[in-house]
Amino acid sequence: MNKTLYVSVSKKIKKFNKTIKIPGDKSCSIRALLFGSVCVGKTKIKNLLESHDVLDCIQALKSLGVKIVKNGKEYHVHGNGLGSFINNKKIKIWVGNSGTTSRILTGLLATQPGKYYLYGDKSMNRRDMSRVFTPLEKVGAFFSPKNKKTLPITIEGTSMPLAQNHIENLGSAQVKSAMLASFLNTPGISKILEQKVSRNHTEILLKNIADIKIKKTRKGNLISIKGQKNLHAFNYNVGNDPSSAAFFIALTLLIPGSKLTLPKIICNETRIGFIKILKKMNANIKIKNLKRDLNSGELLGTIVTYSSKLKPITVSKDTAKFIDEIPILAIC
Repeated sequence: MNKTLYVSVSKKIKKFNKTIKIPGDKSCSIRALLFGSVCVGKTKIKNLLESHDVLDCIQALKSLGVKIVKNGKEYHVHGNGLGSFINNKKIKIWVGNSGTTSRILTGLLATQPGKYYLYGDKSMNRRDMSRVFTPLEKVGAFFSPKNKKTLPITIEGTSMPLAQNHIENLGSAQVKSAMLASFLNTPGISKILEQKVSRNHTEILLKNIADIKIKKTRKGNLISIKGQKNLHAFNYNVGNDPSSAAFFIALTLLIPGSKLTLPKIICNETRIGFIKILKKMNANIKIKNLKRDLNSGELLGTIVTYSSKLKPITVSKDTAKFIDEIPILAIC
């Protein structure tokens, strides 16, 4: 039976001057959980986003034998090191609707001996996963049924992974992160030439725990990892989500006489394309108190927005840097 939903707006929003806290970032929350699970010791995560995708990531890791507990406002991930997931039987792993969880976890499982059945909801099961399956097969993993491009899939990880020189030209942070995840448990030095730059949350996190080097070249970013080195547990503060902030920024811009202050928002260069576009549209937006968080390594700042009279522009390049915000940008 189809249900029809109605929304009734009873009164107009009046001008406001508010300071509000945006929830933690989903991408960083999931990465902290996944990489904490293959470290040695107890990783402590603050401000974790408790959304469906993140909670599904926690359940996926628990099904692999990882102990994760909530202690007050912190989540503690008790890792046992690289290659420490349960592998004594074919394990079913539910990833829900999380593309980030499914792709990065696939990278971790690729170099973990054992068979794992990965599946998600209807939407997740329609998404192309071949973009990670194909390069991970070169590392040594097997995926069955053969030539299947979507979930559900059975992953058979390898005990003899091969170092790689991977060229990343899709501009996909999830593909890049999946490969970096597999390199952590691969002997020798593996490299990625990133020809199309994408979100770099994984590289920032790994700088604190792994032997990773990043060099800018004429062809793009050259990322190298020396694998099979013990990863030690870390403390991580999840910055507040710029994609969620976008909706409140747009609301403020469009309501005359309004001002909004959003503290500790992730201001990573790959995440603030939306703000840069709005500034070109004559938006009065300021980023203050920029500071790199000592635990996460992410650049955080306070975003102050004032109502503005916007002008139309044409955007044709670098849409990957604000892909999540395109719908709300269209409203602006």
